[in-house]
Amino acid sequence: MKSNQKKIILTTILIFTILLYGCDKIRVNTYKEAGEPGVESAQKKAKNSDSESIEDDSEDISDITMATQEEDDNKDEPTPTGIQPVDNVELLVYTINGAANLEAVTALIPEGKEITPQLIVDTVKSSMADNSLSIGIESVTTEDDAVIVSFYSDQPPLMNVGAGMEAAILDAIAQSLIDNLDDYNKVIYRVEGNAYSSGHIELDINEVYLGN
Repeated sequence: MKSNQKKIILTTILIFTILLYGCDKIRVNTYKEAGEPGVESAQKKAKNSDSESIEDDSEDISDITMATQEEDDNKDEPTPTGIQPVDNVELLVYTINGAANLEAVTALIPEGKEITPQLIVDTVKSSMADNSLSIGIESVTTEDDAVIVSFYSDQPPLMNVGAGMEAAILDAIAQSLIDNLDDYNKVIYRVEGNAYSSGHIELDINEVYLGN
């Protein structure tokens, strides 16, 4: 009798153990299949957020690209300035070449600009500067039918040039004035308002260097 009771108790324990083990396995599998609560939802939200962020960035980049393209297009478009081309007239003057000889050159002057002794002397000076020769003009004045050109005493043609170069500079200025002015037919040179004296060339204060 006791033996039967032990068998029944052992059988009952064995059945209970099997049932308990089976239920735990079922719950574990079910948990794995279902996944952790909220994880899948959070992953979906994260993916959706990343997707929306990528789309927003793409739209921002597209907007920046379009804006940059519009700026480039605007830069390429010519801006109307309303400036009309200026007509020029030719002014023939003389300069000095490397061999200290006179050389005729053509300068372009805006049409309608008055051709004055000052303009001519300035044009000759600029032409000589193009050949690395800087001359010192103190003033350009007129008196009756004469143009008076006064030089600085410490610059060419008074200083730092030889006799041949000095004479060529004086010839270039005088010839340019005489050829381009109808109202003046004499050229007088001075040094800072005094008589022209360089050691190579000596002139009285009112002595005409070139006239016609």
